[in-house]
Amino acid sequence: MHLVRTNVARTTEATVTVEFHGEGNELVAVRMSADSVSSDDDAIAFAAQMLEDLRIAATTPGPATTCEGASIAEMLAAEEAMKSS
Repeated sequence: MHLVRTNVARTTEATVTVEFHGEGNELVAVRMSADSVSSDDDAIAFAAQMLEDLRIAATTPGPATTCEGASIAEMLAAEEAMKSS
């Protein structure tokens, strides 16, 4: 995908969505907690890191981990626990 534009939107009080727009009308959107970022630049960097973590997880045999060393399954479980509390 050839990136032509990036859009950051505070979609709700609790969430931020980063959209990566491609030349061929492609779109990749990443949604995150607004607490995770303090600026648009932080949101773009955080979204890019999330996509990189997913790329690594998809191409690495064995348990997938994030750049912080936690497994993606652990991260998702922690996120679900936060949502339900």
